Amino acid sequence: MIIMKYSTKIHQIKSILDNTLVLQTKVGCTFLSFITKNMSRYLLSCFALFLLFFSLNTQAQVPAMPTNPNQLEIIKADSLVGMNLPFMQIRKLMGNVGLRQGTTLLYCNLAILNETTNILEAYGKVKIIQADTVTITGDTAYYFGNERKAKINGRVKLDDKTIILNTNKLDYDLNSSVAFYNTGGKVLDKKSTLTSKEAYYNTVTKLVNFKTNVKVLDKDGNLSADSLRYSTLSKEAFFVAPTLIVNKKDTTYANPGSQYNTLTKISNLKGRSTVKTEDYVMTADTMIYDPPTEIGVANGNILFISKKDKAILTGDKGRYSKKTGITRVFGHALLKNIFENDTLFLNADTLVSLDNKETKVKKLYAYKKVLMYKSDMSAKCDSLSYNVSDSTIYFYQKPILWNTKNQSEADSINIGLRHNKIKIMNMKGKSFVISIDTLVNYNQIKGRKMVVNFTDSSRVEKVTVEGNGESIYYAIDEKNTVTGMNRVQCGKMNLNFAKNKVSRIAFLAKPDGKFIPPKEIKPDDKELDGFRWRLAERPTKEMIMKVVAPPIEVKIPQVKKDSVIIKKEEKEVKKTPLNNSKKKLRSKL
Repeated sequence: MIIMKYSTKIHQIKSILDNTLVLQTKVGCTFLSFITKNMSRYLLSCFALFLLFFSLNTQAQVPAMPTNPNQLEIIKADSLVGMNLPFMQIRKLMGNVGLRQGTTLLYCNLAILNETTNILEAYGKVKIIQADTVTITGDTAYYFGNERKAKINGRVKLDDKTIILNTNKLDYDLNSSVAFYNTGGKVLDKKSTLTSKEAYYNTVTKLVNFKTNVKVLDKDGNLSADSLRYSTLSKEAFFVAPTLIVNKKDTTYANPGSQYNTLTKISNLKGRSTVKTEDYVMTADTMIYDPPTEIGVANGNILFISKKDKAILTGDKGRYSKKTGITRVFGHALLKNIFENDTLFLNADTLVSLDNKETKVKKLYAYKKVLMYKSDMSAKCDSLSYNVSDSTIYFYQKPILWNTKNQSEADSINIGLRHNKIKIMNMKGKSFVISIDTLVNYNQIKGRKMVVNFTDSSRVEKVTVEGNGESIYYAIDEKNTVTGMNRVQCGKMNLNFAKNKVSRIAFLAKPDGKFIPPKEIKPDDKELDGFRWRLAERPTKEMIMKVVAPPIEVKIPQVKKDSVIIKKEEKEVKKTPLNNSKKKLRSKL
């Protein structure tokens, strides 16, 4: 083995290479002349000299410049030591080392280059620059020239003018422009810091695939996940695993398939995700949520919970805006309002909740096909509004209400609640009240306007009628026996009740009435004009839940017959006379 140590600069190294080639040419020509003149006399000596020359030439010559397009090229070094080993050529470069491979530059303090395998070992202040776009620094590195792959160790930093990646060990493929670490790393974005145990970063597409213990931190909050895909250009995070986002005002539980913009904070949530704020919880199959404006748009099996009001809204679609305080739910909409010992169920095509903190207005609206159920009251109407401030519910479009054993109808009705129980009811236009007594008799009152007062147990206590008043009420003695029926017409009247019985009646205008003994009561006398007992229509909790979540129809797929069999059956049908078909049908019947 011959070890050659060259003096410092790289231009001196090239001069040595050129002089060595000239020397080889001169020696070769002298040897050929000698053989021609003395071939016959000195044949044996010539052969020995040839072997010696070949040996010296092989050991002493420096190879020509590399022809491999991926061969690493030395561009500078303070000193160089060359070593030619069997089947291997080694170059040791020291001080301000610089190498080139195409558009890639490599710098370090000390380098060992195996020119045969085209592998470089770099030590001290290692720097790799790819096409002036990606810069990687570290303490040590292995560079595989033929594969164009690098392994960098110790205080590694990757800078592609978009993000900065820090880790202890990094693998970088210059062909695919993909960097990889699995010992923990950190990506510094303009506004966010992303950390994980493992990650793949494509410096061309600017996409990072984080894995294991992923966290995204910024001044507004943080994100945690097991895996995450992140675009350093759009600043969007793509969720490939369940993810938790915690901001100052809200918390989001997102499932795979969701997206999150770390700049705008807008979430595009999929796969049954949930957003929690101080006052509300929203869950849906898909949802778009903007935390700065606190606007959310949800689709598919939505669930909206108001913590303060103990209310739950569900439906097919929904929209929420905290600024306006408006929440809208569409399709199979259902409100569950939880009270101390009861729950109100309200169903409609559309439900709208208004909770404006600035104006302190708090209302609920229900539109189209409204059904309401509470243990002491049920209702059915076209639309309603509920003013939470004064606990008043307004029913529109021919509503009908049931409470205990009473039924009330009118063109419009409003009721006042006290302690979540009905206390007063105002009826306008074609008002009609039916009350069943203990003997299952239908006491009836109708008029243009009515005011009905209720006891604490939601029983009718007093009825005031104004305009076109009519009534039927049964007189019952102390033995609970019907003594007769009163049928009265009066423009204005007051009726007092006790235990579902008329205890007192006052006619405030000229009455026109009659008392009918039990034996003389005819069927036509028992009902006022417009009487309809509609108990079968009274909403129940089961009825409402069936409307909200109708049973799933299981469709049995039809078995497709082979086309040849179908053609045979069609031919047989054509051959069969119509009369024979009728006879067969009759025989079956």
